[in-house]
Amino acid sequence: MSNVTAITSGGLALQLALAGIRIETPGAPEDAENLLESYLDDPRGAAVVIVEDCYRSRFSEWFHERLRRHRGRPLVVYCPAFTTDTLDVDAYLSSVLKPALGYEIRLE
Repeated sequence: MSNVTAITSGGLALQLALAGIRIETPGAPEDAENLLESYLDDPRGAAVVIVEDCYRSRFSEWFHERLRRHRGRPLVVYCPAFTTDTLDVDAYLSSVLKPALGYEIRLE
């Protein structure tokens, strides 16, 4: 099994596939939670799972809590689709770094 797997679709899936990353495409947006859960339950599976950020808002509350408590393998990383030109990079980085580090870092 590949060390890096992505749960994504559309243009981001194509870009990551061209980079040599194994792609899992959920049939419906709600299926992304089941795919990610299967990777969390298999510690010998992928070392890194990249999840397209649009799926995160569709995860159930108990699954968000499970992800918050998750430690070890696999590392779960969220990636925006980069389809809009209005992406606020500073706000996105802040939203990723603050929960991981426990405090806010402002980039100037």
